[in-house]
Amino acid sequence: MKLRISATALAATLALATLTTSAQAATFKDVPKNHYAYEAIDVLSDKGVLGGYPDGTYGINQPVTRAQAAKIIALATGMKPSANFQPDFRDVSPAHGSYQHIRALTERGIFTNGENFIPNAPLTRGQMAKIIALAYDIIVDDNDLMTFQDVKRLNGYKGYIITIAELGITTTAEGEAFKPNDHVTRAQMAAFVKRAMDFNAKRKSGEIYYDKTQQRYVDKIYSTPEPPPAVKDDTYAADTINLVNKERASQKLTALKADSALNKLAQMKAEDMVKNKYFAHLSPTYGSVGTMLDTYKYSWTAYGENIAKGYTTPGSAVEGWMNSKGHRDNIMQSKFTNVGAGFAKDADGTTYWVHIFSAK
Repeated sequence: MKLRISATALAATLALATLTTSAQAATFKDVPKNHYAYEAIDVLSDKGVLGGYPDGTYGINQPVTRAQAAKIIALATGMKPSANFQPDFRDVSPAHGSYQHIRALTERGIFTNGENFIPNAPLTRGQMAKIIALAYDIIVDDNDLMTFQDVKRLNGYKGYIITIAELGITTTAEGEAFKPNDHVTRAQMAAFVKRAMDFNAKRKSGEIYYDKTQQRYVDKIYSTPEPPPAVKDDTYAADTINLVNKERASQKLTALKADSALNKLAQMKAEDMVKNKYFAHLSPTYGSVGTMLDTYKYSWTAYGENIAKGYTTPGSAVEGWMNSKGHRDNIMQSKFTNVGAGFAKDADGTTYWVHIFSAK
């Protein structure tokens, strides 16, 4: 099995978490722009799915309770209860702020109806995987295309965890510990839900569909992409590799080899983001990073990707990555041996940076 290392960890794997310097609609004083969940928190708060505290903080490290999770999922999906359904819970009354949301999810079987809901209990990561899979009608298969060292069939949540990992809704690296019994933080919940919403949007548009033969979700291929263009002689891209290797040297890690084939792919990805006006790990042209590597017959045993937008110099781009845990983890990943860098700029002067890492 090939080891798939995602572009960022969820406290880490995400998200597909990304870096951007552009200001968004909502701000919280405890959520820096280089935080892995910044974009997710910003988007969801703007939609009214998430809110902060009166002191202007979001509480990124606070655990999400079961009641809060019900409210977030209900608002994100637009679920509402029918007029006649009444749950059996004795510990959640109609006066509870999340009662209608709990009703909506319980009616659909996302939460089990019973005597007690335990609204203030922290949600675990295993429970999170289940409610997201059920809320977004994600088909759960047992292909086990990914594995985690602490997720076994006896966990009860294994199918849900593996399925959302295959879809990139959680970005925990394959083979690492998923920690299914750990509490979900408010930052993690925002990242999970935003990725689930993105997946749902792509499924509705037909970009992603479930292949019954393969028993998994796959990207729709609209056309065969052209071979990678020759990489441009761009010192900015090369400079980022030198800066990354300086960071690795400071931790006594082996320098990454500048890989000409990866340079071409990274440059292609940077130019594709400019051309198609998006900023994400999943390309509408080339699909996921793994798909891209396989399409152009690049041999790998592990891979990762860092992207950044809006940084004006190689130094600021690498600094942004180093200040983000998931991106820093890619830079400091001891398994990686090679790296390719791409740089492009759109008509407005906005910069796009790409690093693709691999283990050979």
